[in-house]
Amino acid sequence: MRNAIGFLGKLCLLVCMLVAPTLAQSRLHAGTSPAVAGPDYDLSVGYTYLKMPIPGAGRVLLRGIDVSGRVNFKPHWGAMLDANYVRTPNVLGTKHMGYLLAVQGGPVFYPVNLGNTRMFVHVLGGMGLVDGAVPRADATIFHGWQSQFSYAAGGGVERALSGPFAVRVNGDLVRTAFFDSAGALHPQNNLRLTVSFVYRLRNRLDGAVTR
Repeated sequence: MRNAIGFLGKLCLLVCMLVAPTLAQSRLHAGTSPAVAGPDYDLSVGYTYLKMPIPGAGRVLLRGIDVSGRVNFKPHWGAMLDANYVRTPNVLGTKHMGYLLAVQGGPVFYPVNLGNTRMFVHVLGGMGLVDGAVPRADATIFHGWQSQFSYAAGGGVERALSGPFAVRVNGDLVRTAFFDSAGALHPQNNLRLTVSFVYRLRNRLDGAVTR
């Protein structure tokens, strides 16, 4: 678990380092912003609730944190990098902790933009690390971890608040894999709901750029 938390912390630091020059540059500009500008940027931090199936044993509820960064190149298209870490202190009564760490990136499409409110869909791919436990029929426990390619597909809605701040709600189907009680690897379809607080470093609204 320490390795997973450490990796997530380093990723968050990397995202901040990448967007910091953009934020600093925006503060140096004064006067009226041009009507045509470059990409938009934002950072978000949020709370995640995930339902993860354990093959042949049941479902586990995990909670945690989500950190993401987005770059919107055009009014309807963008890209994002997302890091999501959720955990539970007890997997199905086994007294073993379980967690899922997903680091994924991919395109974002905004089909509806109503000024302060916009809807989006995304498809992400990357790495999924699952650590868990499976109770066996002989009262023993199979415990292990598995890391491999994972992907997520979903969408949601984002609502602008005051100034550069916004709130975002999205749901995803996250595909990972884990073992059953015999040690065989099986796919998992995880349902994930995330509520995030967004800070827009640079935002295009109604053809203008706000800084």
